[in-house]
Amino acid sequence: MPNILLSESTYHRLLRKAISFEDSPEDVILRLLEQTENDEGPALDPIRAQASRAAPGSVLPVHGYWLPILELLDEAGGSAPSNDVIEALEERMQNLLTPRDFEPLKSGEIRWRNRARFARLRMKERGLLSDTSHRGVWEITDAGRRHLVEGRLD
Repeated sequence: MPNILLSESTYHRLLRKAISFEDSPEDVILRLLEQTENDEGPALDPIRAQASRAAPGSVLPVHGYWLPILELLDEAGGSAPSNDVIEALEERMQNLLTPRDFEPLKSGEIRWRNRARFARLRMKERGLLSDTSHRGVWEITDAGRRHLVEGRLD
């Protein structure tokens, strides 16, 4: 397999095009090649084209997971194992998720499950979920409870 040397600045530009937790540098390069080749002719690899990044509006936005996650944690007494939250989300969010949300990613995981975990990360960054809970446990914070009450008022 040939190696390609990139400057540090080119490599960082490439990283900005990557989908977190999904893409390798080759995935990004293939996607960029497909985009340019789509203007000129058929895509490089139709299987990779199907697994490409979802267009805005074709999937539920990450913030759309926040209230359902907070509600489930509140109903569970403040914390719950991550797998239990994910399983309960499927039923609770069935009518909110789009057909694209149910597609598998290249990793094999269903897109909406991956996005729910990403939503949790963003919620931790905002202080809505605890960043000190035990591994595999999602826990609501006081700020998360306030957000839940405010979100229900909208």
